[in-house]
Amino acid sequence: MDKRTLYQLVTAISSAAEYRDAYTSMHQSHVSNLARCIAQELALSEEIVECVRIAATLHDIGKLGVPLSILTKVGKLREEEFALIKLHPVIGYDILKNIDFDYPVALAVRQHHERLNGSGYPDGLTSEEILLEAKIIAVADVVESMQAARPYRKALGINTALEEISHNKGILYDADVVDACIKLCAKMDDDVFISKLAALHQ
Repeated sequence: MDKRTLYQLVTAISSAAEYRDAYTSMHQSHVSNLARCIAQELALSEEIVECVRIAATLHDIGKLGVPLSILTKVGKLREEEFALIKLHPVIGYDILKNIDFDYPVALAVRQHHERLNGSGYPDGLTSEEILLEAKIIAVADVVESMQAARPYRKALGINTALEEISHNKGILYDADVVDACIKLCAKMDDDVFISKLAALHQ
């Protein structure tokens, strides 16, 4: 599959989320920008950067299988509702696993909520069991999610997001990935949207 066709496919799949939940589509785009910049900051190979970019663009595609009433709920989720949310990495993996990507895109999508200490989901993986691509997406996902407004809370801001990943560096999140993310964010003012991060690494 040539790159042009690949990107068209990825964009089409990602756009499907926008018809159902505009927040998810926008979030995936922002996470992809940040994750790609982190991968470039780490001076990773072009192949890994491309995998990160694609997988991050699609990381929440599994939310197509979660009831919209849960995704847009205002207020705290009940335990059974959160259990449904936690299925989205597996649903995303199932959607993508039979697409002939050149990179482990489906697996990175499945693992983006795993944490170094095994406290993540869906498989409770630890440290070396988690793909580097998934570790990068995990940090980008947390930072973008926290700094942005959600249906159930106001935006927490970039400083709070960076405090979260700093506090849990080496515990939940890969230390090198956290350092790269903090270095990137230090180059910008708080009022610069993550969506504009891509301009740093064109």
